[in-house]
Amino acid sequence: VIGVLGTEATVRQPYVDRLSAQFAPDCRVLRHGSAELVDLAEAKLRGEATDAAQYRRILDDLLRQPGGERIDTIVLACTHFPLVEAELAAAAPRPIAFVDGKEGIARRTAWLTRDHRWPDEAGPGTAVFTRWSPMVEAYRPGLAAFGLDRMIGLSGESRSCGGLPLAFVAPHPLKSGQDHR
Repeated sequence: VIGVLGTEATVRQPYVDRLSAQFAPDCRVLRHGSAELVDLAEAKLRGEATDAAQYRRILDDLLRQPGGERIDTIVLACTHFPLVEAELAAAAPRPIAFVDGKEGIARRTAWLTRDHRWPDEAGPGTAVFTRWSPMVEAYRPGLAAFGLDRMIGLSGESRSCGGLPLAFVAPHPLKSGQDHR
């Protein structure tokens, strides 16, 4: 049995059905959507303490479903959730493998940008935000830990901005001519 933790919208998407049918046709897939886990991941990124009981409660909501006692792998189906993988693992009532899609996302991004000419020298790592607000400053230390020292808004202005990060741009982009697959 495989568990899927995502946002409430993600776990209802038809593509989750397609992925389950394609990659886990012989497995039962149980899903749980959690906006609270998004909040916990963002709190951690801001350097705020989080409560282990919250992670246990979220896992319990997944593991209490019929068949949940047999879950041995949980797919982290939200880009925020790898930030709290260690907390989830610590809160799990038994050893459970956690899987995220970061490598697949990186491969897809590289493929989509395969014709882009990259500079010879990497620029600063950049976090792009959807809207401006003063709250983004709280994310600066957490983002810097990932090499994202620059923050911009969709208008391209570099200043204190807020809203959720729309995208993270790695500090070391692929150079033209590299194998992107």
